[in-house]
Amino acid sequence: MLTTTCRGAGRAFLLLCLAMLALALSPSAARAAKPEYRVLWVDLFHDGLRSQAEADTMLEIARSSGYNTIVIEVRKACDAYYNSQMEPRNPAVQKGFDPLAYIIQQAHGGSPRLQVFTWLVTYRARISGDSMWKNPNHVFQQHPDWLSQKKGGGKSGSADTWFLDPGVPQVIDYNLLVVRDILAHYDVDGIVFDYIRYPESDGRGNEWGYNPIAVARFNKLYGHTGQPATNDPEFSEFRRRQIYDHMRKIYAHVRAWRPNVKVGAATITWGSLGSDFRQTSAYAEIMQDWPTMTLDGWLDVVLPMNYKREDNARQAQDHRDWARFLGQLSERSGRFGVNIVDGETLNSLQGILAQISATRNLPGIDGISTYAYAEPRVGSGRVPDRDFFAAIRKNVFPDNAVPPDATWLTRPTQGLIKGVVARDGKPVDGATVTVAGRTTHTDGTGFYAFARMDPGNYRVTAQTGSTDLGAVDVSVKAGQVAEAPISGK
Repeated sequence: MLTTTCRGAGRAFLLLCLAMLALALSPSAARAAKPEYRVLWVDLFHDGLRSQAEADTMLEIARSSGYNTIVIEVRKACDAYYNSQMEPRNPAVQKGFDPLAYIIQQAHGGSPRLQVFTWLVTYRARISGDSMWKNPNHVFQQHPDWLSQKKGGGKSGSADTWFLDPGVPQVIDYNLLVVRDILAHYDVDGIVFDYIRYPESDGRGNEWGYNPIAVARFNKLYGHTGQPATNDPEFSEFRRRQIYDHMRKIYAHVRAWRPNVKVGAATITWGSLGSDFRQTSAYAEIMQDWPTMTLDGWLDVVLPMNYKREDNARQAQDHRDWARFLGQLSERSGRFGVNIVDGETLNSLQGILAQISATRNLPGIDGISTYAYAEPRVGSGRVPDRDFFAAIRKNVFPDNAVPPDATWLTRPTQGLIKGVVARDGKPVDGATVTVAGRTTHTDGTGFYAFARMDPGNYRVTAQTGSTDLGAVDVSVKAGQVAEAPISGK
């Protein structure tokens, strides 16, 4: 085509045509990379972001290897690796250095631009080998009444790990304040929640979630007394609801505060998927129903921790099954599904390349994520593993690509409704809220929300049992969050 067009042209025009032809046939043009997420996770237990030198090296590796998004851990146990107004700063950070501010500045200002997601561990409040919990301003000291406990009364998990209880209403609002603080002071592209679940447990059911406040709420809502069994189906549903409610309240507020910031979660894929997600460990044991949270509109990016060994035939198949499930969920929900491939002690470079090759182009998959920067494969050793990242550049990301556009945020066609249901000035827990034939429940703070609402005028009603609590008329606009508080007597 170019040759025909240039035939008979003058010398200057011919040279221009030859230059265009060379550009068209160049390797980068021939392999124009489609938009996709290319995510690199950077944790706090290794080098990567605790000093400016570490951050500079990490950013150089991310760019030169073809990644376009970094997920940086800034909270591992209700502490802060940034200048937080809410939680005490961890002294492991270089004095006078704000990792989050610096990384955002360098990631956004350099070329190519990198997206930055903050990685927040949701409920963990104390870990072995870290004394942050002793700080008098730490939530562990300020609110010991918020800590989760087992049915037998113990509050410490494996390796001396302690958690906030999802069933305590104040915990939702505390985490919401942490998010608001970040959004008010940092130009992040997204927020990813980790450990958005109950701790793992041995035996039948889950022994966690027995904080007295949570148990009292459960008994009042379900008409029971005493302590429920660890495998009580109603108590399991109650605990699943607490995880859902956390994501719902935070998502609705993020949409109101910073409309283009994406909300994500690192979700669980333990064991085999099977034919029914409700039989998986994620749903039945640790109470994390991440498909429903995605379908209902409370997640923009789903990043399942698809940690499987490629040299184990059963696990290799599980990895592909979970990735296929993720792609199907992404297509159904219209939200991003990014498959994670794990290195650490699980996979060699060859295993990682095999898993990427097998899942990257599955229908609905919007990108690939490697875990993690400091240990990207078995035997990485020194940080960074430059040979590994050079292989990723050569074999996986030979050309740069931008992340896909979250059109439901940048060009929205729907809106949200959120509000608090109160009775005599006090929030109502477990009220039923209805709009346009859809129903939901209020959480322990009286909060409710509906996503995926078409523009228009609606009437929202609330009741508890057979008692009407009131109604409110609300107008929904695309890309906006409509406020619809309901007060009754």
